[in-house]
Amino acid sequence: MAQGGAAPPTEAMRGAKGVSAVLAIVIAVITFVAGFGVGSYLFPQTPAPGPEKEVLLLGTNTPFPPFESRNTTSGNLEGFDIDLIQTMVTRAGYAYEWRDFRDFTALLAATAAEGVDIAIGAITMNGATGTLRNQTLDFTDPYYEADQGVLKLTADATDYCPTANDCTATDLNDAAYTVAVQDITTSLYWAEAELPDVTLVVLPSVSQVLQALSAGNVDFVVIDHPAAVGIAGANPAFTVEGTIQTDELYGFAVPNNDPKNIVEKLNTALAAIRTDGTYDTLVAKWF
Repeated sequence: MAQGGAAPPTEAMRGAKGVSAVLAIVIAVITFVAGFGVGSYLFPQTPAPGPEKEVLLLGTNTPFPPFESRNTTSGNLEGFDIDLIQTMVTRAGYAYEWRDFRDFTALLAATAAEGVDIAIGAITMNGATGTLRNQTLDFTDPYYEADQGVLKLTADATDYCPTANDCTATDLNDAAYTVAVQDITTSLYWAEAELPDVTLVVLPSVSQVLQALSAGNVDFVVIDHPAAVGIAGANPAFTVEGTIQTDELYGFAVPNNDPKNIVEKLNTALAAIRTDGTYDTLVAKWF
């Protein structure tokens, strides 16, 4: 797994606002008053902010190890994304609070509506998916490069990817296969474009996707490769069949037009973290 360090695509800092102020207020009300996917609690690892520090609301969607998940003992958030963004935000001079959303759709919608200051969740910012997301979101510089992967049950002897550990659309596009993906992710968009013959099962959360696989309701799952590795590492019932080469760049997302003017500060902190070795330490910790 290679780490992305290139500048973000040009569309990542679009000037035109994708959600009007009025619509943002409406969506924010729906999101937080009607309970549109947002967790109802703050995580206990939230630091006590000093009086001089602005508090940023950080949103995520768990589980998606090794990027974001909850510690099975403490219930606290943990993972590569969690450690990295907390370090970036702190170095940029802010305090923070966390909210965990029920699903990825709710996380991105709340961020676009300015109900969340930063969305954290292995969010792809390039390619066709990135172009769509940049209509309502802005992104930091990319912090990780990843591909898609195929996750199956360890007990399943089917060879879905016969060419070494690489999986191609030709390998996977079989009418006999039923495939699960998480909604509004690059996994879904890749499968819709490249696997027209399979039966595609689209579910809101990774937990539901894994439940479908565990129950034998689907043959395999298409999911970000690092997440597939993390899931298989934590649960021997799952194994990674192979990698789908997609070259995706992850970024942290803020509302369009960066209303709090935090992206430049976050990028400065990310650059310093890469230079001083902190980034490499986090990679070694989580991958």
